[in-house]
Amino acid sequence: MFRIHRGVIQAARPPDDDDLLFLCWPVLVYRVTAPVVRVRHLNILEKVVLALCHAGLRHPPDIAARIHQNIELCKFVLGRLHAAGQLDGANAPTEKGVRTLLTSQLGEEPELIVTHVLQDPVTRRLWPRTADDLRYRQVRRSDGDTADLRLNTAGAPRSVTAHVVGCPVDPADVPRPTAQEIIDAVAAHRRAKIAHRAEDFADARGGRAPAAYLAERDLEAFTTELTMPSDDTVRQVLDVGRPLPEYLLLWWRDDGPDGGGRRAEDPFGLDPNPFPQRLLADRLRDDADLAARVLGFGEAGEARRRAAYRSAANDLRASAEARLVQALGAEIRRRPEALTLLLGLEDAAARGGDSGVEEVAREAYRLYEYLFRLLAREYPVPDRPSWDRANSAAAAEVVRSALGEAADEIGFTTLPPAFTGRPLEGLRKYPGRVRAGNPPVGLARAFVPQLVPYLLVAAADARSVHRTGHPLRDLAARRPALLVDLEALGHLRNRGSHAERDATVEDDIAWCRELALDAARLLITLPPPAPERNQDDGQEPQQADQRPAHQGARGRTDGRREGRRAPGRRR
Repeated sequence: MFRIHRGVIQAARPPDDDDLLFLCWPVLVYRVTAPVVRVRHLNILEKVVLALCHAGLRHPPDIAARIHQNIELCKFVLGRLHAAGQLDGANAPTEKGVRTLLTSQLGEEPELIVTHVLQDPVTRRLWPRTADDLRYRQVRRSDGDTADLRLNTAGAPRSVTAHVVGCPVDPADVPRPTAQEIIDAVAAHRRAKIAHRAEDFADARGGRAPAAYLAERDLEAFTTELTMPSDDTVRQVLDVGRPLPEYLLLWWRDDGPDGGGRRAEDPFGLDPNPFPQRLLADRLRDDADLAARVLGFGEAGEARRRAAYRSAANDLRASAEARLVQALGAEIRRRPEALTLLLGLEDAAARGGDSGVEEVAREAYRLYEYLFRLLAREYPVPDRPSWDRANSAAAAEVVRSALGEAADEIGFTTLPPAFTGRPLEGLRKYPGRVRAGNPPVGLARAFVPQLVPYLLVAAADARSVHRTGHPLRDLAARRPALLVDLEALGHLRNRGSHAERDATVEDDIAWCRELALDAARLLITLPPPAPERNQDDGQEPQQADQRPAHQGARGRTDGRREGRRAPGRRR
């Protein structure tokens, strides 16, 4: 019977983090003696020295000078090759040495290994791992469902509580593994160790160290490393001890979707190993209690991640706000909606990647929508612009030409077609709407392409009372290519489909940030927002800039919420 008080086998040290669910998994342990044939390969230095001897370079000082190594080391290697029968008295390769040079194999060494294999009593399958020594961790307390363990060493103790997984079958009813199953388990373990050794020797700079090369050669030659003449011989040689019912320490990691997901790791420290994950998945279907424990652990891990995310987001937001106040001054706090958009931009910039760039571009674009709606309300267009025809709408070409001249006069380098195409139709007809008692443009439904033509008319038309002091002129002086940049910013909101900027993610984020800061610098020079104002599209008065922060970072901005009525404003 399985008794948890005897201790729990710990095959490897678990990771030092908190997102682990520890399980005491029932196993049947067999002590086995298995014959193996170990193939010894030339190491890299032996192969180089043997090759030089084959090429005629056989004097130790000459070999040492050629390979830039110590003479004593070369003598030692030559001595090993002599002892193995690879070189004769003159340091010339023997016939055996020539063959070895071609195969890199020094020979086969039969040996017996004594190890332990582990069997799952429910599925009756062997773990693809072995343990030469069984290391037990004492159980400090157990109530049958959980066990308190002390892991690691006395110098770095770690107390954990593990869930004890029950065994629904009698160990006496479980058949012993076959000889071939044991050999397969030993082979799988040795293969995993060799592969793991190759990874450990990988150069951190992306290269391969000589030891990694040797480990990979071992892995390639593994098919000859465990050989048995026949099944009958295996049964006669293999010694299998009686089964011992024990518990093996497993751990279930809950990293979430970005860290690899929820998975049972290899308790022997030789991942990847899908075996424990399959065992746990099979058991969860039949063991409601274990399924509830795993589900509860997953929910607790999700709650911890959400709390950590909220804490990190708050810290990031506070840091970003401090930087914005330092760059723009405390006046930016009097524009809560603008500040919320800037903080949303910084949140997206911290995420990075293409999706982060798209979100950064969207936040910067919304900031310009907010600014332009505010300017369109505070600095309205004249009721009758210079190109107005009292009885009918002006011709499209006339208005387009007037906009181009306005852009030049204000100081913009180019007026892209995005602002003179479809938006032109509404601009041509706005004098008629004013004469009918309606506002020139519905600000709530106007976005950057529709707002820019109205701002150009308000800032440069001969009949505009704001011609000389319009803030758009300051923006043009600071960024003459602003209209071209806004067109590119609109495309960057869908980076994968439309973006044409040939830049890295970091460059795009920095560019969007600077574009947004230019808008913010202009915003803080405008008159402060009034607490309430009438709406020129028939809506009820609202508190200025009172949208919740979580909505302001995502939703559209509406310039109607801010600013004081300018001279000449229509009611």
